[in-house]
Amino acid sequence: MSNNYVYASYQGSQQGVTVRDLGLDQLSFINTGFDINGIAAGADNDFYVTAANNIYHYKTDGTLISQMTFPDSGVIYTSLTVRGNLLFAAYKGSQVGVTLRDLNLNQISFFATPFVSSGIATNSSQDVYLTSGNHIYRYKTNGTQLQVMTFPDSSINYTDVSVLEDRVYASYKGSQLGFTVRDLNLNQLSSCNTGFDISSIAAGASHNVYLTSHNHIYNYSTNGNLLADMNFPDTGINYTSASVVFISLT
Repeated sequence: MSNNYVYASYQGSQQGVTVRDLGLDQLSFINTGFDINGIAAGADNDFYVTAANNIYHYKTDGTLISQMTFPDSGVIYTSLTVRGNLLFAAYKGSQVGVTLRDLNLNQISFFATPFVSSGIATNSSQDVYLTSGNHIYRYKTNGTQLQVMTFPDSSINYTDVSVLEDRVYASYKGSQLGFTVRDLNLNQLSSCNTGFDISSIAAGASHNVYLTSHNHIYNYSTNGNLLADMNFPDTGINYTSASVVFISLT
């Protein structure tokens, strides 16, 4: 059984992953030596990261478990998520779409998309949620598009998406800065203006959200209350992605 962890990847003056508790106190960190685009928590004190045309699998103590390098170096994995015994990763470059893999990184299936995804998440039915521009999409794993939500303000850019139980959380920047909370059919339930660009969003315990922005990791309640702000003292650090694993006490 896993403990409660917040994983956040970073690049800039340092490159790696920080492992923190739900209050954002650091427990450990791993220097990877390469820029990470996306991170996803596993269920057994492990996590997965994407970098260029690679997907890596690490233990929380920094031990590398496995690595998958896609033979086409023109492919860049942008984001990933883990649901049960499956890993989903979005990619761009010479090919654009989503790959579905087992936890040993063997590909099970894939489907192409006509857009580049900035974030990916799945629900308990393994429907895939993708953000791109001012759109949030919902797909089946066979590539069938179920829904698309197009925000009427085209200057809005959704940067990431997270799903927890019956809620979809998506961060955005542009003419507005914040995150939206929606049902699984992408109907908006609420929104929160944060006043800063968000690079990634991860839903956590009690439906709080963890947000990364430059050298900050924030914890917000969905009603907009700031619960914690971890401001890393090195302003050359840029947090690129976050993922949360937690044990529900209820």
